[in-house]
Amino acid sequence: MSPIRLSDLAFTLEAVIDEAFGQKAVWVVAETSDIKNYPDRGYCFLTLVERDATSGTSGRDTLAKLDACVWRKNYHTISDFERETGVAFARNIQLLLLVSVSFSPVYGLRLEILKIDPSYTLGNLERERQQVLDTLVQKHPDLVWLEAGQYITANQLLPRPSVMQRLALITAPNSDGWRDFRHELAQNPFGYDFVVDEYLTQVQGQGAERAICSQLERIRSSELAYDAVVIVRGGGSQLDFGSFDTYLMGHTVAGFPIPVLAGIGHERNVSITDLLCHQSVKTPTKAAAFLIEHNRQFEESCLILRERLRVVTREAFQTAREDLDRETERLRFVSQTYFRACHTNLAEKVVTLRHLDPSNVLRRGYALLLRNGRILTQTADVQPNEILQVQMYDGSINIVVSHS
Repeated sequence: MSPIRLSDLAFTLEAVIDEAFGQKAVWVVAETSDIKNYPDRGYCFLTLVERDATSGTSGRDTLAKLDACVWRKNYHTISDFERETGVAFARNIQLLLLVSVSFSPVYGLRLEILKIDPSYTLGNLERERQQVLDTLVQKHPDLVWLEAGQYITANQLLPRPSVMQRLALITAPNSDGWRDFRHELAQNPFGYDFVVDEYLTQVQGQGAERAICSQLERIRSSELAYDAVVIVRGGGSQLDFGSFDTYLMGHTVAGFPIPVLAGIGHERNVSITDLLCHQSVKTPTKAAAFLIEHNRQFEESCLILRERLRVVTREAFQTAREDLDRETERLRFVSQTYFRACHTNLAEKVVTLRHLDPSNVLRRGYALLLRNGRILTQTADVQPNEILQVQMYDGSINIVVSHS
């Protein structure tokens, strides 16, 4: 068999591929790799691969690999995809792509990406997320369970301190999230003081989940009496956000013995960490605002109680004053009545005493029989021929007893 020229082979391949795929577009599922993006020029080169799903999560065999590109006319599909999904267009993402197939005798086979289906990516993310939640409920029913369609966790049921003042902060050093959170706490209009111990670590990207969980374990083993653990991060892509959607994070947060507050800076979706922590807010700034407002509510309740105490005390004093005035008046009336009765009784006794006064009795014709100044009242006490004295009103006389 005589050889053919390379160009003839290339032109033949071009004709065959053009006949099979020319003027056509096909949907393919592939994983991104080796991305070279040029936003200022409006085009992107990358490699699309398919790996063997049966060979495990690491070291999977590559089944197919093709070069692809996005030209200027369709470059907007990248930003459209990122906007709708919140996922950065990066390597190792499985996508559903509408592509056209072309072959150049010089540049070889290439796929031109015409469109990226965001719903496929969102569906994948949601399926993976739901699988994690289902596994947590099945394996750890004491930490995570479903109740009326809502996920309930042991961390959510922890009693919330009346005042959250001593905090453990997990965040990246010198990050926007760190600055926003600290600034909001420091500038609170009520002058509240917070004690914040920082546990600085990586909070996004590969390995972030283990780094965060390692810091949570440090907090647990410290045995310090923290009122809450706060996890914050600044903005980022859905891919960066993935560390908060993992089984390890969900299990650690759901069973953590201190209330966990998450302010991980993602407006679009609710992560597994958001679902299972004690309290979730959207941003680091809102996490700080939540703590300030929580403490403000306690202060307001104290102010309300103080006002109630003031009113109750004033009313109690008023009631006591009225009761005292009433009892004082009653005592005055009872005293006057008592002293009036005593006066009347005393006056009656004075009259009686006057009537019983011996001088007054003698004045009425009575006389007293005396022996040596002692009054005799019985005849048996009198002896014959005895000399006795008779006391009359105007004087006394001596008498001799003739017989007894």
